[in-house]
Amino acid sequence: MMNSTDMPIIIRIQQIWKNTSPKLSYIGLWIFLALMMVMLPFVQRPHISLVFIILFALLLGVATMTIRGSRRLKLIAILMLTMAVTSQIAFSLIGGNLLELFSYISASATLLWTTFFLFLSLFKTKEVTSATLWEAVTVYILIGLTWASIYSTLEVMIPGSFEDSIFPDAAMDFHTFIYYSFVTLATLGYGDIIPTTQVARGVVILEILTGVMYMAILISRLVGTWKPVQRE
Repeated sequence: MMNSTDMPIIIRIQQIWKNTSPKLSYIGLWIFLALMMVMLPFVQRPHISLVFIILFALLLGVATMTIRGSRRLKLIAILMLTMAVTSQIAFSLIGGNLLELFSYISASATLLWTTFFLFLSLFKTKEVTSATLWEAVTVYILIGLTWASIYSTLEVMIPGSFEDSIFPDAAMDFHTFIYYSFVTLATLGYGDIIPTTQVARGVVILEILTGVMYMAILISRLVGTWKPVQRE
């Protein structure tokens, strides 16, 4: 059997990249999510659309990179990503509810597609490793982003579906819904943003159930695949 030191440098680099690239994708997703939450509130109005589109595209782009396995799955995700970003750019230039709606629908489809296949990959694992934990956290973040995009879609379709009781005049945008989605996913329930229609309340209940069930299933799965270290 060939020793790793005997392998050509190109093959060794490829193996190192294959082992580290998934973690880089996960870290990138977390970083761009943090940037979107931290930077947007401080961006002045004339530039906010440009900054949002850049972060929006990067966030969706890195999300698609977390898909493992079939290249066809990743190509479908990239196609949906392209539609989401293109329609968001068109909306920022010429306006129109249909373009904004199509952008969020495409973004929701991209995130849902990515989350589903990363979830399957996570639960196909036979042994708990550090990569398993990275995947578990990333799936949780993707679930929150997916619901944020769904809330944005619902708000465009039915304006006034959500209301900010602390800042009534604040725009209910994707940035705000990221915050609301993760608060809901963690079942914190601050009560500052409230669903005002039956449809919105139903969607919120679905996210709460998703968060609770994911944690319950995840813990049982990790415990079931955990293999304690055998000491001699």
